[in-house]
Parts: sequence; structure tokens; C-alpha cells
Amino acid sequence: MGFPLTVIGGIIGKNRAGAFEAPCRTRNIPREIPIAPWYHHTGMHLVMAGFLPFSAISIELYYIFATVWGHKLYTLYGILIIVFCILVIVTSFITIALTYFQLSIENYLWWWRSFINGGYAKKKKYFFFLFTMF
Repeated sequence: MGFPLTVIGGIIGKNRAGAFEAPCRTRNIPREIPIAPWYHHTGMHLVMAGFLPFSAISIELYYIFATVWGHKLYTLYGILIIVFCILVIVTSFITIALTYFQLSIENYLWWWRSFINGGYAKKKKYFFFLFTMF
């Protein structure tokens, strides 16, 4: 049901739309991105994007891994849900802040970094899991 309505809406929108008028003056040649300080480079952003959410849940990960290998019993499932919510919120805020930093230095190639920053926090957790396995 959604696909036919999307196609019909697209056709109606295309027929009703006029010519595109840009709200400001644009150029065909992209502007040069200014040189950023060292703390605005991709490597530092990835370290921040991975470290801050990881530090928010590191203690809870210890209890989960101790349960997986049979050292203790894990009984705090309600706390686990709260920690997961905290992880999602911290990752979202960090991604928004790092995207803002990219936009403030006038980097028009910000979209890939904003995508990578949010995903890098997940990648750090997988590395921690593999580290604890061995």
C-alpha cells in the first residue's frame, strides 16, 4: 500500500512543482575547506565518538561479560535497559556535537563523518568484546 501511494504522490508533486529557485546565490565550483586545528581532524573525532559512549557503559559491560563466562549471576535486567537507553542518548548527542563542529569550521563534506562518528562507537564495543574473549 505504501509503494503505490509513494509513486502517486511523487507524480503529483512533480507535476505541481515549478522551476527550482535557489534561496541564495550558488556556485558550480566548491569553496576550499579551511585548514582545521588538530582536534577537528577525523582521527580525534573518531576517538571522542568511541571513547565517550564506551565510558558510559563500561562498568555494565564488565558485569555482562562476567555473567557470560560463569563467574557471577546477572540479575539487573532493568538496569541493563536503562544503560542501553543511556548509550543511545550519549551516542546521539556525541554525533550531533561532532556534526556541529564540522559545520562550524565550514566543512561541506560533513555527512560521511557524521555517519561514521555514530557507527564508530559501536565498533569500539565490538573490539572490547573481542579483547575480553582472548
